[in-house]
Amino acid sequence: MRYIGPFFRMNSLSQKEISGQLFYLSKESIKTLVLNSKCGILAQTRASKKSPIEDISILNNFSPLLCLYRKASPLFIHSKSSPSFDEASFKKEISPSTSALMTLCLLELSEYYSHYSDGKRNIVSLEKPFKFLAREQLQFYSENLRNNEGLFVDKKNISDGNSKGFSLIDKDDKFKFSDQAFMMAAYLLYSHYNDSDELSKDYAAFSNEILDMFKTYNSVLYDLSFSECIQIFLALNIHYKYSCSQNAKELILDLGDFLISKFQEKDYYMDSIDDCALFSICLMEAYKHTEIISFKEFSKEITEKLIGLYDTDKNIFIKLSDKKDSKYSCIEINLYLLCLLMYSFQEDRISELRPIISGLYRKFFVNGGLLTSWPEAPTLDEVERYKKLSLRSDDMLDEIYFRMPVLPTPKSTGLAPVFVKSLSYSKKKDSLATKRTSFDSSKNMFNFFMIIYLLKDMVEDFMEFIPPLGLERLSDLDSSIDSNTGFATTDAKESNSNNPLATSSPESNVSNIKTQLNLSKSEDPVDFKQPVLNSFNTFKKNTNISSLNNDSTTKINHSVRNKKLKKNKAQHPHSKKKF
Repeated sequence: MRYIGPFFRMNSLSQKEISGQLFYLSKESIKTLVLNSKCGILAQTRASKKSPIEDISILNNFSPLLCLYRKASPLFIHSKSSPSFDEASFKKEISPSTSALMTLCLLELSEYYSHYSDGKRNIVSLEKPFKFLAREQLQFYSENLRNNEGLFVDKKNISDGNSKGFSLIDKDDKFKFSDQAFMMAAYLLYSHYNDSDELSKDYAAFSNEILDMFKTYNSVLYDLSFSECIQIFLALNIHYKYSCSQNAKELILDLGDFLISKFQEKDYYMDSIDDCALFSICLMEAYKHTEIISFKEFSKEITEKLIGLYDTDKNIFIKLSDKKDSKYSCIEINLYLLCLLMYSFQEDRISELRPIISGLYRKFFVNGGLLTSWPEAPTLDEVERYKKLSLRSDDMLDEIYFRMPVLPTPKSTGLAPVFVKSLSYSKKKDSLATKRTSFDSSKNMFNFFMIIYLLKDMVEDFMEFIPPLGLERLSDLDSSIDSNTGFATTDAKESNSNNPLATSSPESNVSNIKTQLNLSKSEDPVDFKQPVLNSFNTFKKNTNISSLNNDSTTKINHSVRNKKLKKNKAQHPHSKKKF
């Protein structure tokens, strides 16, 4: 039975309705991509006897991913097992940032699904399955997505198919600092939501070690592109939100001031609206974490200028660099909307900005073809359709809180609900169109994560969820973790003699992280006994670290990479001995 709401409705959607629709889209899309698409290396779903996470049998009905490939067709094809993407359309490149963002989405959603475990509900909670899958993904990343120096890098799967295992090689000889930053956030968030897991302290220490790398070599960040620095700025804010780490806070202060100065050197509104919107969002997050008023004021200044680009007649934002027709990437559309949406809540300008936000949303998301499809709303028999998951009629939500009725469904189109890469705008016809429908995992994972990260708390408040026990914010990570690891604080280094993981200086030798954290690759042909900080220091000696190019990548010394690695050919990652 379905209920689609009243016959007549005002043309202007509220911010709460838009937030609900975007969050529902992202939640369901992540489920589809991670559990059904098969667009990546597949995970084994049988829990080990030492796994602290139980009740994951539901994963046996799906084909969950350990990582996502770069591109594919979002069209579902029917196979003997279950519908999935066409493997022939896969571009089998693996990005660390995309993988980390996927895991961050699962972890945030696992917290959301924790509310579904309260009492008997007529829907299965994905809290524990998502936690288990995130754990397996992080283990896979540390074993397979790092190069010989220990840094996370792009990989390429050269095996013929998923059924034949995988064989990963480095895509090229470059790395990105933002990849390390998002991985830092992913490992930290797992430890935050899974403090009872024996691996949580190890993952937190590993995350803190990457943070210490940024602190030790923070001057290197000044040579990166503005876009790359914003990504790192975002990851640092994510880390601080869940750790309250003093080191992260100091980096946020330092990098925030630098980015404000850098932003004033160029008119980014001309051709980098996505960077402007993301920077404004990050500055507002930084203000929450540091209470530095200049962050809030500059965020407000950027957002006001973005609002000034909005054309109220055509319900689009003007791209100053385009003289004729315009091209809008899905990321800049999403970030522009999220920036205005968050600004309307934080500055209490909900009524004033409602027409702009609603008009923009309808133009791009509803009528513009930005999404290939939209998930169907929960039925009246599902608890998700009700506040407090109560199944009470007075708590029932209209379909408008989940989707617009005019939007096509995955069932009607045969397409997974994903963002298209970009839209072209014809000024003459005042219409939007997309030339090609494809799935770009990096763009989609970034969009879905930003929506989930920014809107989850708001949606939970609207649903009147009660925070589950045991999910209080961690105390300062530097006091609770660094005293045991010695990776980040001076005080911790004083007790290094009793600490098997500690190091007194970046140049010193440390115990094998493979032994301590089980984070290293097996059958490694080179000496892999360095955590990230020491690996980066070794790398620094072999390269001119100050000469980073503008695309934020650095070449790695070829002396230790004399052949392509094929050590994991036809081998599932969990056939390896663990613990």
